[in-house]
Amino acid sequence: MTTSPPMREIPTTELADHTSRSSAWMLIDGKVHDITAFLDDHPGGDEILLDATARDATQEFEDVGHSGEARAQLAEMVIGVARPPTAEEAAVAAEKAAAAGVRMASAEGGG
Repeated sequence: MTTSPPMREIPTTELADHTSRSSAWMLIDGKVHDITAFLDDHPGGDEILLDATARDATQEFEDVGHSGEARAQLAEMVIGVARPPTAEEAAVAAEKAAAAGVRMASAEGGG
């Protein structure tokens, strides 16, 4: 009997690094899905998917009433399970967010 290797545990803070067309991750039902390759094929367009990255999109996914086929496709995209970040991971994420905010303010002429 073969057993599957354990799924990678992905801190939820890591989702923020995957919100673009080049790398898009979505959290649904506690599982992290790499949806990058599916962006161009999504019937509702890529923007709706990109808008749902970096956070839990379970409710939006369920509200649409996806078919069994869509659920099977999603299952093939699982790359890990979400877990809360460690204190160190949370601190690093906060630093990144603060730095991004400073860069945004500078780019907008606000800082």
